[in-house]
Amino acid sequence: MNALLSLGYSLLTTNLTAALEIVDPYCGFFHTEVYGRPALALDLMEEFRAVIVDSLVLMLVNKKMLSPKDFNTNSGGVYLNGAGRKVFFKQYSERLTTTAHHPLANCSLNYQKMFELQARQLVKVIQGEVTTYAPFQSEIK
Repeated sequence: MNALLSLGYSLLTTNLTAALEIVDPYCGFFHTEVYGRPALALDLMEEFRAVIVDSLVLMLVNKKMLSPKDFNTNSGGVYLNGAGRKVFFKQYSERLTTTAHHPLANCSLNYQKMFELQARQLVKVIQGEVTTYAPFQSEIK
């Protein structure tokens, strides 16, 4: 489970960092500034980790889409092998294209678009253009 969660969180951080490239992704408020660490993306990840990664990992395990044969151990760590990565990346990509209702936009958007919308909203709060930030909340399916 930890190998899957770690991989998923890494991918999600990368996706959110890309959405935040319009601003400085190294300036955050939950996570401290450390050189080379995308603090703002890590902050934004908090509202998406359950709906994107945690629920994906649970689905992969509960539906037996991954099994012990999809993992290798190396140097004390557990890693997905090629076949396991193929399954994980395919399902992760499909999750990003899944649509859900976004209350602020009042329409259905895929999660990739939601990352950008939330990033824009967060930047406006940080820059003082608006005073409140509405985190994305969705039912986990």
